[in-house]
Amino acid sequence: MINLEDETRHVSIGHLSLFVYPWRRLEQDAQSGDLFTCHLVKEAKALVDPDDYLGQLQRSFQFRQSYRKEVEQASDLGWYLVLFGDEMNSALLAKRALWCIRTVLIARSAEQRAPIFAPQELAKQTRSPPARDLLVRRHHHRDDDSLRQALRVFLENETPSTAPPIGADKSIFITRFAETANKVALQTLRQEDESRAGYL
Repeated sequence: MINLEDETRHVSIGHLSLFVYPWRRLEQDAQSGDLFTCHLVKEAKALVDPDDYLGQLQRSFQFRQSYRKEVEQASDLGWYLVLFGDEMNSALLAKRALWCIRTVLIARSAEQRAPIFAPQELAKQTRSPPARDLLVRRHHHRDDDSLRQALRVFLENETPSTAPPIGADKSIFITRFAETANKVALQTLRQEDESRAGYL
C-alpha cells in the first residue's frame, strides 16, 4: 500500500500485516534502482489503483549499473553470522542467513537486467549446493551449526573477495556496518540485543 505522506507505517490486524509506503520515497527508490522497489515493479499486482501508481513506479524504475554495494553488505552480515551466529537467536539467524544468500543472488540477477526473486529460481543460480538446499527447503528446521556452515560455503564460493581478515572480532564488523550504513545488519544487532534483554 502507498500513501502521500512522508513516513512508512505498519498496520497489523490479526494475522494480516500491511506496510504503507510513502509514494515519494518509492518513486525515488525506483529511479535509483533499489532492489526492494525492483521486486515491486516486477512482481506486484495492483488490487485497487485508480491513479495507476504501480504503472508510474514501473515506468520510473531504472537499474543500477552495479549492485556491488548490496552484495558487499549482504556478505558482511553473512560473515558476521558465520563467525558469531552461535550467540544469536536461532530464528533470527535462519532468517538473516537466507536474506544474505537471497540478496547476493538477486543483486547478481539485477546486474544482468533479469532480476529473479523466487527462492526456487534463485536456487538454480548458485554454485553452492548447501545454499541451494537452504533456498529450496527454507521452511525446514536445521541446527545452527549446519546453517552457518552452509552460509560459509556459499560466501566462499560466491563472494570470496569479501572474506574478513583473520582474527576479525565483533567490533570490526560493527564499525563496518555503521560506516557502510548497512541497515539490515544494524537492525539485526538491535533485534539480537532486544532478544537477549527479554531473557533477563
